[in-house]
Amino acid sequence: MRVTRDLGLFDITMAALGAMVGAAIFLLIGAAYAVAGPFVLASLAIAAFIAALAGAAYSELASGRPDASGGAYVWVRSALPDPAGFLSGWLSWGGHMAASALSSLGLGIFLVELLQPSILASLFGPNPPEVSVVALGVLGLSAVLHFARLHLPTRALGRLTMGKILLIVGLAAVGIVSFLVGGEPPRGVPVGGSLTSLQLVLGAGVLFIAFQGFEIVAQLSNQVKRPEASVPRGVFLALLLSFVVYATFFVAILGNVPSTLLSGWPACSACVGGSEDMVLVSIPNFLGQPYVRDAFLIIGIVSMFGALNSNLTAAIRTSFSMARDGLLPAAFARIGGREVPPAAVALTFVGSGFLVFLTIGTIAILACLAFLALYAFVHASVIVLRRRERRSGPGFRVPLVPAVPMFAIALNLAVGAILWNFPAREDIPIPPGRLAFFLGGAWLAVGLAYHWFADPRGFRPRAPAPSGTTEVHDILTTAEDRVELERYRVFLPLREFEDEALVELGAWIARARNAELSLLHVVEIPRNLPPKAIRFRYVDDRIRGLQRLARIGEHMGVDTRPVVKIGHKVYEIILDTIREEAVNLLVMGWRGERLEGDRRVLGSNIDYLIENAPCDVIVFKTQGFRRPLRRIVVLTSPIWSLEGIDDLALILAAEDHPVVEVAALASDPSEAERLKQESTRFEGRAHERGVTVEPKVIYSTQWESEALRESADASLLMIRATSPGGLRKFALGPVEDRIVKLAKCPVLILRKGTRPAARI
Repeated sequence: MRVTRDLGLFDITMAALGAMVGAAIFLLIGAAYAVAGPFVLASLAIAAFIAALAGAAYSELASGRPDASGGAYVWVRSALPDPAGFLSGWLSWGGHMAASALSSLGLGIFLVELLQPSILASLFGPNPPEVSVVALGVLGLSAVLHFARLHLPTRALGRLTMGKILLIVGLAAVGIVSFLVGGEPPRGVPVGGSLTSLQLVLGAGVLFIAFQGFEIVAQLSNQVKRPEASVPRGVFLALLLSFVVYATFFVAILGNVPSTLLSGWPACSACVGGSEDMVLVSIPNFLGQPYVRDAFLIIGIVSMFGALNSNLTAAIRTSFSMARDGLLPAAFARIGGREVPPAAVALTFVGSGFLVFLTIGTIAILACLAFLALYAFVHASVIVLRRRERRSGPGFRVPLVPAVPMFAIALNLAVGAILWNFPAREDIPIPPGRLAFFLGGAWLAVGLAYHWFADPRGFRPRAPAPSGTTEVHDILTTAEDRVELERYRVFLPLREFEDEALVELGAWIARARNAELSLLHVVEIPRNLPPKAIRFRYVDDRIRGLQRLARIGEHMGVDTRPVVKIGHKVYEIILDTIREEAVNLLVMGWRGERLEGDRRVLGSNIDYLIENAPCDVIVFKTQGFRRPLRRIVVLTSPIWSLEGIDDLALILAAEDHPVVEVAALASDPSEAERLKQESTRFEGRAHERGVTVEPKVIYSTQWESEALRESADASLLMIRATSPGGLRKFALGPVEDRIVKLAKCPVLILRKGTRPAARI
C-alpha cells in the first residue's frame, strides 16, 4: 500500500529533528552530569552510537519496506512470532507517552519560570504542584489540537524546525562567547575527577532518549520520494545534526554554570541534594542580559511543544495500528468522521497525564527503557527479514548481519539493565532507576495480561485474517510480490468499474503481446488521514469491482493482476507504479465528459500522465463504443505516423474482422506518395492476417474537419498523436485534442513514449 510520495530529504530530516530537539536537550543536562560529570560529552557520544545502530536498522526496514505508518511495530509483527509484535507496539505506545509527559513537564517548568522567575524548580526532586498542573494543561491542549485537526503540513513544520535549530545554535553560540569572556561568579566545569565505566554508561542511558525521534522518518517513509535513498540519509543526517546541536548546547550550558555548584563531583551541590537545574542556573549568565534568558525560555517552550505534538501523534498512530490489527480494543481504530480516533487520543492523554506527576529523571529513564527494548525487537526483525526475504532491491543494508544486530541487541539490554543503578537524590525516597523499572514492569504486565485474556487461545503465531477482516495492505503485499519486471506490461488505472470496453482493450493488447495486464484503482484519502485508517470493509465494494473486471482479462487467457492502492494524489501514485514496475504501455479511458470552461480537454489527471508517463500511452474515448466493430478508421498525415497505431489496428481487427480504412490526409502529391508507401506496407501485413484494408487519400489542409467527417459512420477512429513538444496548454496537440472532443465515434489515440519500448 502506498501513499503519494512528495516529501524530500529536507522534509523528513527536519521532521525527525523536530521530534528529537525538544525536552531532553533542556531537561537532562543535570541528570547526565550527576552521573557522568565532566565526561558528559563522552556519554552523549555513546548514546548517539547506540541510536545510530538503531537508525541503521530503521533505515534498512523503512527504505526496503516503505509501508510502516504504524512505525517499528509493523515490521516486528511481520517478522517475529507472537507476542513480540504486541510487545513492540505496547512498548512504542508507552515510550511515546513517556516522551510526551517529559515534554509536557518541561513545558510546565519553563512556563512557570517565565511567569515567576523567583521559582527554580528542582527537576529531579518532587515537582512543585503548579508545574504539574501547567504540564497537564499543556498536554490537554495538544490533545484538543489533535481533535480539532489544527496542525501544520510536514513541509511547513520542516521550515519551522530549521528556524528553531538555528535559534538554539545561535543562543548556544552566545553562551560559548559568554563562557570565553568570563566574569563573576567563576563559571565552567572543573577539570579532574575519576570516572567508572558504570557512570559513563549511566550518562549514556539517560541521554539516549534525546536521540529518540528518527522513528518519524519510518512513519513518513511511504510519503517520501525515493525512500531507498532518502530514508537512510534522513535518519543519519538527523542523528548527526542532533548530536552537533546537543554537544554545542551542553558546552554552552555547562560553561556558564557557577563552578562552585559543579566542583567536587560526584558530590557537587548541583548533583546531590541540590535544587538547581543546570539550564535555569546557567542562562542568566549568558552575557548577563535579561532578554537572553526570556528568549531562551521562549525557544525552549516552542521546541518542547513541537516535540510534545510529535510524540503524542506517534503514540496515537501506534495504538491506532494495533487496534486496527485486533491487538487493542476496536474503539481505538474508530475515527468517527475525524482524522484521529477519539478513544486513542483520550487514553494516550490519560497515560501521559499520569506520568507528569513523576520526576523528570523517572520519566526519562522510563522512556529510555521502552525505546531500548523496542529497538532490540527492531534489530531482531532485521535478522529475520533479511533471511526470509533476501531482498536484493535498492535500499540501505545493515552491514555484517547478523553480527551487528546481535551486538546492538546485547548493547541495548546492557544499557537498560545498568539504568537500574541510577542514583537517588537526597530529596527522593526511591531512586529514579528502580521506580522506572517497577513502572515499566507493571506496564508490560498489564499489556501481556490483556493480550492473553483478550484471546482465549493465548499467545500463538499470527494467522491470516479471515476474509471479513482482511486488510487492503495484505492484498497489496501479496499482489505486488508477483510482479515480473522482464515481461511486457500493460497498465490500466481505473477510476470506475463500469468501463468494461477499456479492460477488454487492455486484455486484447496483453494477449497479443503475451503480456501481463495490471489493473489499478486508487482510493483517495484526505492529506492528513493516516494511510492505514482505511480497512478492508471500507473498500470492499471497490475491491470486488476491480476483481470483477480482472475476470474479463482472465477469461481471455491473460495474466491479470488487480491492485488497490491508497493515497492522496492519484496521478503521482500512477507515475510511481509505472516507474517501479517498468510499465511498457499505459491505457487510460475517457468517457467523454468535460467540465464547462475547462481548457484541459481530457482532465487534469489524464493530461498530466500523458505529458509525464515514461512509456507508451493510449487514451481511449469509450463513449458510444459498440461490438462488433464494423469499420475502423486510421488517420495518417505528414505528422500522424502509422508506426505503433498499425499494430493496434491489427490487434483490434483480429477480434471482429472489420474493414480498416487508412485515411491519408495530404496537402500535395509528394506527401500523398510517401503516405501511400507507408500504407502499402501496412496492407501487406494486414493481408497476412486476413484483415481487409481500404486505403484512401484525402487532399486537404483542414485535417480536423476531414477527420471528423471520416469518423461520422466509423466504429472507431485511431490516431498516433504527435509529441506535445513545446506546447504546454494541451496534453496532445491542439488538433488531436479537438478531434477527441468533437468526434461522434469512439476515439483511440496513441502517444509513443520517451524511452524505447517493444512494439505493441
